[in-house]
Amino acid sequence: MFSNGFYVNAAIVSCEVLDLSDFDLEDFNMIDMTAKKVVEALSGFSKGEFVKGEEIHKKTGLIPDDINLAVKVLEKSLLIDIPSVFQRLPPYDFYAVEITDFGRQVLEKYK
Repeated sequence: MFSNGFYVNAAIVSCEVLDLSDFDLEDFNMIDMTAKKVVEALSGFSKGEFVKGEEIHKKTGLIPDDINLAVKVLEKSLLIDIPSVFQRLPPYDFYAVEITDFGRQVLEKYK
């Protein structure tokens, strides 16, 4: 969990506006390097563009298990969005993901 309790219940988040001041450098540094690699790769895609696991693999060189773990961490951190949590595209535990506006803001601030 982030030091300031950044992991937030998704139901609550949908009613609130995310504020970059709730996310600081210490929080960013707590994200493992694999997850950082994935979110940085996703930032290279256009806003609104959903990215499949194979594309993430090509950009990062990471194996599917590492990508799956990174996606879980990044989604809990609200840095990425998984539009359909019930669809999967094996060997990935998701169909596609998109970096959120908040994820782009965090990267811009701490990259």
